[in-house]
Formats: sequence, structure tokens, C-alpha cells
Amino acid sequence: MKRENVFLALMLSVLTINSWAQCTEYKWPQDQPKAEKYSDAFREAVKNHDYKSAIPGIQWMIANAPQWHSDLYVAALETYDNLAEKELDPGTKEGYVDSLFIIYDLRIKNCGEEEYVLNRKAYSARKYYNTDKANAAKSLAIFDKTFEVSGNNVLDNNLIGYIDAIRLNELPEDQIMTRYNKLMEVIDSKIKKAQQQNNKGDIGKYKKVINYIDNRIEKMVKMDCDFLNKYVAPAYKANPSDLRLASKVFSIGVEAKCPNDPTWFAAAEALHKSASDFSVVKELAVAYVKNKEFDKGTALLAEVQAKAKTPAEKGWIGIINGDIEFQKGNKAKARDLYKKVWATVPESQDVYERIGDLYVSSATECTKVPGSAEEKLIYIAAFQMYVKSGNRDKMKMALSEYPTVDDLEKENWKSGESKKIACWIDETVTVKVRKDD
Repeated sequence: MKRENVFLALMLSVLTINSWAQCTEYKWPQDQPKAEKYSDAFREAVKNHDYKSAIPGIQWMIANAPQWHSDLYVAALETYDNLAEKELDPGTKEGYVDSLFIIYDLRIKNCGEEEYVLNRKAYSARKYYNTDKANAAKSLAIFDKTFEVSGNNVLDNNLIGYIDAIRLNELPEDQIMTRYNKLMEVIDSKIKKAQQQNNKGDIGKYKKVINYIDNRIEKMVKMDCDFLNKYVAPAYKANPSDLRLASKVFSIGVEAKCPNDPTWFAAAEALHKSASDFSVVKELAVAYVKNKEFDKGTALLAEVQAKAKTPAEKGWIGIINGDIEFQKGNKAKARDLYKKVWATVPESQDVYERIGDLYVSSATECTKVPGSAEEKLIYIAAFQMYVKSGNRDKMKMALSEYPTVDDLEKENWKSGESKKIACWIDETVTVKVRKDD
């Protein structure tokens, strides 16, 4: 089949100017007998799934009776969709797909129902255009138009299709986020409607769609602190009752290790009030302790104390209590609390990192001569803790502070000797020398 033959009659009709109607009543051309012959022919062919035989009748009717009835376009779409789906030859398949999308445009042109038809056109775009980058721009244009016309009434099937079209186009960050925000507004509206109707099935379905979309968006933009402050935090501040946005502010803040600003605390508190999730309470308590807001941090610990069931959860409470003492400057007491966790949850990497941090924070406190080998013994002890925590960055930092050969000579020490660290740390370490690159 040559592509020119597929398009000939269609392009003729594209060039004609028609005022559209709903095409709900049969509107015959002047030569009705001939039109009846062609309409009967394509109807019979479609009924028998003989789609190639349906083409001549469809093309004649579109060229000569474009407002005959919506049945014409229903049959035409079925015909070209089935032919495209089953065709193995790439060139012929492309011709069928092109014809399919022209049919959508002709239906809107001649019969109206733009919102209805666009949603079905977008679904076909997902099927045929979202599979390769060559058609990425076409797909995105179709979805953009569909969402513009349909608003919150866009079909559920097109929610995922839109984010896939966005991903395929490799757009600038601001264009991605404009479309993402529009998409999420539509989903939020659908969830609100489902909640009003107490339709738990739809609510669950939309949450799965959100997870899919968020997984996609994370691969398109860098979810760092700049992204949080530029796009997510302002949206949440504009709508502080939106728990989805609150969750986004919270999770990005935690994952990207962003400073805990008032917006993050507001989002975390909103999530905490809506459902006392252990992970939310944990991060919120940690943030309050870091801010030296011990009353708030302690109150959260008391809240979850009775709910802690696993050794890991109970160990976490012990770690936060240790953090509080650490922040207050009670380092020996903090280490005792950390070591209790160490004894009950030996697999907890966090507790080893905390003890390493405790040691490092005391480097200048536990020596009479700043910068001496005595001071640097603390980094040897800290390194051992960081090894158990698995924190490579802190391991590297501790190693860089090991005593040098000159440091040992000044103290008349030798590598491999055992030395006791002064002050509250009161531990013995094996002297090692820094290896400079």
C-alpha cells in the first residue's frame, strides 16, 4: 500500500470547510444511493473485521459526506487502529497511524465533541507515539491540548500517558514542572471527588497513579534543595492543607538533607497531625532536637514510646535521647545512651555514626596542645566508629586528621603503640599514621 493512497481522500476533506454538528442524525449527500452503497460496504467490512476492505467506503464517505453520522468516524477509527496495530511493515504501519490521527481531527472538525474525541486521541497517542522519540513532540502536543480542553474531566487513562509524553521530550525543568503541576491538579480534583463519593477504590487507584508519576518525575528533574525551594515549597505554602504537597516537601527535605526551615516543619507537623506515621515522627523529632527545641522533641518521643514495637524502633528512641544529651553538652551521658542502643541493636549503623560524631566534637576539649598527636588520637577512635556506620565521607574525613610522622616524632611515639585518650572518652587506641596522597 502506498501512503499517498491512504491520504488522498482524507486530505481532500481536510481542505474543505464545514460547520460542525453533533452528527447524531444521518445527513445524506445529494447522491444518496451511491453513499448508501459505500456506507453499507464499509459497515459490512468492519463487522467482519475485514478492515482493508473498509477503507474505500470510509474514504469516499469522508470526502463526500463528512457530516453523515458519527458512525463514520467510529468505524474509521476502529479500522485504522486495528490495521496499525497488526501491521508489521514500518512504512505501512506509519501510514495507518497517520491516517488514524487525521480521522480524529476530521471528527472534531465535522462533528464537534472536542473534549470527548481529544481524550481518545490522547489515548492513541500514548499507544503509538509514546513508544519512540521521533513522535515525542506530536504526542506532547496532543496531550497538552487534551488537558487544556478537558481540565479536570480528562480521562483517567490519560494521566499516565501525559507524564510519559513529558518524559519522552526532554524538556527544560520549568516546562516539566508546569505540566506536572497541571497534571497533579487534575488528579487532586479527582481524588476530592472520589472522597466526596466515598469511592475508596478510585482513591486507591489515583494514589497508585501519583506514585507512578512521582517515580517518573524523579528521573526528569533533580530533587534537591533548590528544586524544593523553587517549586514544591511555594506550592505548599499557597495550599497548606494539601497533604500530598506536604508529603513532597517532607520527603525531599529528608532525602536531600535540606535545612529544616519553617515550611518543612509546617509540612511535617501537618503530616503528623493527619496520621502519626513513625517515620514522620522520627524525622520531626530529630529536626527539633537539632534545633535545640528539646521540649517538642521530647514530647514526640513520649508519644511514640508506647508504640515502639521492634528493637529498631526502640533503639531509635534511645538514639534521639542520646542526641538530646549530645546537644545539651552532656557527652558522656550521650555516649552511655548510644551504647545501650549498641548493645540491643548492634546492627544499627546510626548509633556508631553518632558516637564517632561525639568523639570528633571533643577533639579540642581533650588535649592541652591543639593540633598535637594527642588531639589526633580522637580521630583514630572516631574512624573505628565510622567504619561500623558505613559512612565513607566521615571515614575519609577522620583519616585526613590522623597524626603525621612529624606529630609522632614530637611526642616520641611509634605507630602501632597503644595510647589512652584523655578526658571523658577514656578509650585506648592503636596509634596510626596519616597516609598522604
